[in-house]
Amino acid sequence: MQEPYQWYVMYVRANSEQRVIADINRYIQKQTFDYEFDPFCPESEYYYRSKQDRLIGKSYRKRPLFPGYVFMETTMPPEVFVREFGAYIYGSQDIIRLLRMGSSHGNIALPIDERRRLEFLLRGKRCLECSVGYIVGDKVTVEDGPLKGYEGLITYINRHNRYADIELDMFGGKIKARVALEIVQRTE
Repeated sequence: MQEPYQWYVMYVRANSEQRVIADINRYIQKQTFDYEFDPFCPESEYYYRSKQDRLIGKSYRKRPLFPGYVFMETTMPPEVFVREFGAYIYGSQDIIRLLRMGSSHGNIALPIDERRRLEFLLRGKRCLECSVGYIVGDKVTVEDGPLKGYEGLITYINRHNRYADIELDMFGGKIKARVALEIVQRTE
């Protein structure tokens, strides 16, 4: 998408992310906007321990990185977005509200630093892929993947189920997310 573009975040009902994305796409097709739109729900890989999947070599699946949130990437300025989508959001049964960043009357666009951090972690794929690392003593080192260089975000590691909990500064506070992390070696 061409600069300048914004990311707007909508808080939606549990497990309705894909339905909201489809509804937004239908709404956009009915309108005659001169802006680009890309509604999406960032995803995260997770290890799936099904014997059937492991036999065919498919051990990772995807789930929402931030359950209950749908993002809208668009070139539409915030004031136009509120005017054009306000009634749609208010009338939707699945969208609870449009998030405002900062104070209660703050900007609706995700701050640029938070957007860029997410874009870096997602690597333009809208999915946080599996990272690979090792543990020496109590220190985690990520060798490959989107968490490389972001070891400080990791708050918990479950080696058996191959995931890590990370904590990000997002949406005006700290938010936890579960991501795939393969620990290949642990040494003392």
